[in-house]
Amino acid sequence: MKLLYTSIAMKIKEWFKTFLAGIGIGIGSAIPGVSGGTIAVILKVYEKILWAVSNIFKEFKKAVIYLLPVLLGVVLSVIPMIYLMDKALNGFLFGIICLFTGFIIGSFPGVKDEAKGKQVKKSHIIALVIAFIIAVMLGVLSVIAKVDVTPIFVSHTWWLYLVLIPVGFIASIALVVPGLSGSMILLLIGFYAPLLSTTTGTLKDCLENGNWSNLPSLLGILVCFAIGVIIGFYVISKLMHFLLKKYRILTFYAIIGFIIGSTIALFFNYEIYQYYLMWSKGLYISVPYYIEVPIGVVLLLIACALSYLLVRYKRKIDIQKEERIE
Repeated sequence: MKLLYTSIAMKIKEWFKTFLAGIGIGIGSAIPGVSGGTIAVILKVYEKILWAVSNIFKEFKKAVIYLLPVLLGVVLSVIPMIYLMDKALNGFLFGIICLFTGFIIGSFPGVKDEAKGKQVKKSHIIALVIAFIIAVMLGVLSVIAKVDVTPIFVSHTWWLYLVLIPVGFIASIALVVPGLSGSMILLLIGFYAPLLSTTTGTLKDCLENGNWSNLPSLLGILVCFAIGVIIGFYVISKLMHFLLKKYRILTFYAIIGFIIGSTIALFFNYEIYQYYLMWSKGLYISVPYYIEVPIGVVLLLIACALSYLLVRYKRKIDIQKEERIE
């Protein structure tokens, strides 16, 4: 009986760990420059998620049991984050980016552990450099491109729904590949702000004004986008699962490159660039730059220290497990 209770307690603990990981992935996915895949790697659930998605048809029950708390965490965190990001884009974006940059930097040693003790080859460095350049260039190109598809969302053109399926597929690539930000790619192709404003605007109109007329079109937009994300998530997960199985160390070096590059892109992308322009004109919505910058730096340092302490704690637990096995 004691063993049964212990087993149930362990399963409940594992469920909540996976659920909290899903919350972290959802929060990360909603912020420009932050990668949901990076959060999954940091929280040590990335490969398990890839396995579950890749084997959803072969081992359906086991895969679904693992993925359900992740999906629940993502959904419950993305919904409020959409609202918060809509506010943060105008009010405290730099501070939020500093906070998440701190978490990524502090957790980086834990990601590096995956390739620790392995011989570094020329191909590993090349993969790291290429991935780094891609991640940085996504931020740079999002500033240069200045693509705006808002008029299409306003007019609700019928083919918008069809376009959103491949857009969702493209966004899912970044969701699966650590270091690539789905929101950044949406910024690059001009869909991030319209999707955000359409969602928040319609929901606000429904809840505050009782106007539900635009809800069906919003549901259509979100469903088509979700279809693209689901298809892309499955296809890219299969690919990443294969790469980690066949070229594990090479793939992890590429992941490291993407993560390093994304920390730079966090501070140079379309949304944060608009924020800098506002500062340059002496404008601000809620917090002046001379207050937000110091607060941001403090948040970065605190988040960095906290996440590094978690990495050290995780290392200690892993060592204790290895000693018990021996």
